[in-house]
Amino acid sequence: MMIWLKYLGLSGIGIALFYLLGVVLLRKSTLLRAKRWYYLIAIVFSILLPLFSLAVPEREVEEAQDKLLPSFTIVIEEEPTITAPATKRNTIDWTRVLMATWAIGATSTLIWLTSGGYKLYRLCRTSTKRELSHNATLYEVDEELAPFTIGRAIFISKSLSQSDITPTILSHELEHIRQKHYWDIIISTVLQPLQWWNPCAWGLLQQLRTNLEYLADQGVLREGRDRKTYQYQLLECTLGRKVELPSLSFSMKNLKKRIVMMNSKNRTNKKLAIVYALSALPVLAFLTLGTQMVTIKQAQASTITEVASPPTEDKVFEKLDVLPEFPGSEKAMMQWLNHNIQYPKDAIDAKIEGRVIVSFIVEKDGSISNAEVKKGVYESLDKEALRVINAMPKWKPGMENGQPARARFFVPISFKTQQSAEVKDKVFEKLDVLPEFPGGGKAMMEWLSQNIQYPKEAVDGKIEGRVMISFVIEKDGSVSNAKVIRGIDESLDNEALRVVNAMPNWKPGMQDGQPARARFTIPVSFKLPRSTPAPTK
Repeated sequence: MMIWLKYLGLSGIGIALFYLLGVVLLRKSTLLRAKRWYYLIAIVFSILLPLFSLAVPEREVEEAQDKLLPSFTIVIEEEPTITAPATKRNTIDWTRVLMATWAIGATSTLIWLTSGGYKLYRLCRTSTKRELSHNATLYEVDEELAPFTIGRAIFISKSLSQSDITPTILSHELEHIRQKHYWDIIISTVLQPLQWWNPCAWGLLQQLRTNLEYLADQGVLREGRDRKTYQYQLLECTLGRKVELPSLSFSMKNLKKRIVMMNSKNRTNKKLAIVYALSALPVLAFLTLGTQMVTIKQAQASTITEVASPPTEDKVFEKLDVLPEFPGSEKAMMQWLNHNIQYPKDAIDAKIEGRVIVSFIVEKDGSISNAEVKKGVYESLDKEALRVINAMPKWKPGMENGQPARARFFVPISFKTQQSAEVKDKVFEKLDVLPEFPGGGKAMMEWLSQNIQYPKEAVDGKIEGRVMISFVIEKDGSVSNAKVIRGIDESLDNEALRVVNAMPNWKPGMQDGQPARARFTIPVSFKLPRSTPAPTK
């Protein structure tokens, strides 16, 4: 999501720079064909160059490393998952807000374009059709519309098709088709939903379409038509007629500019055209360098190495006779990772989650080396995953032909920030059905009395009293999180904790028909026996 927003921003900046450069240098230029290429290059490069920022060359990095160190790969199927506590304060995820805003605008623009296509379809259905030169098709419509061209189709009102200016109109529209201006329209249409929010994008599109009208006018005048007569005919077919479709059309909005351009002499020196072309190079350089900066930043986030390992010529085997083993097996490794990983605060605040895949080598002495992120999520999450991998204790090394050998491991580590995780593990104070000790409360008191042992140091010190113990009955009925709420003496407190933790499984409590965690607090009393006074004679 963030990468896509960076792409849109970089593309938007490129469009803005091309647009402003066009306004400053090309607004009055009479090199119309050069301007056409400038606008096309501006759109194509602004769309395509930043796309390279979406692709991180991770595969190439992995392939290069694999050639240097042929790897024996072990993928751990069970993932250690770190669940961050849900933050109480309500934070606005601006990334999601911006992405949603862009998506709404892009969808609206697509709907607008689609509705234009539907109107065009209706015009085709209700109009009179005939073929023209240059594989063009003329559609004579009943509505009073300014003449326009879309693709190889020319649309003209029937009232105009019978007038004296029809040959002029057709010459102009056929010039659009002959010069293949429809490709410019197709390419520019791609920009609209992507950059709907960018006023410079709309300005650039307007410049492009106005320049296409200049080119068509230039082509008509080259056929030998009288300039003044042609201009009056343009006014006649444009006044009082509406334009409903985004197309190449006769419009009052740019008619004045077109007449001024037709009356202009070729004032632009061709040497200056080279200068104008060179002036676009800084914009292309910005897009290229900006794309590389984004790509490098992503690549670094995906290939961070926290501890640099010295180069070695020892081979990392494809197969081993005996695999390396974490002390206590895979399950112990998962438990160790879960216990030692800390969810970075900035990732919690930003509600960022995902799976980081870390690659590392178990050396001949069991130590960890060459730890690196093969698939990253977020900079702080990647660094934390690397930190905990590099902090692992030594493994039992793998063996090949009776000798210790190096092996590569891949471990996925999932980070999750979920409100549901907190709800799922919530400890209830009140439940629909309370937990129950096997046999009930009386049986629990008897069990405690039978299993408590009065510490000798407390007896010698004649210490007695009541210890308050809090503990949680888990969903499976086991006892956890036992702690002293109110203590008396260290030995008595420890004995109370021992006996509570030794209790058998309870019948778990129920909430909404599901087993639920519940907290209990019980008093454990320690009382010394009273000595009976000797009977008197």
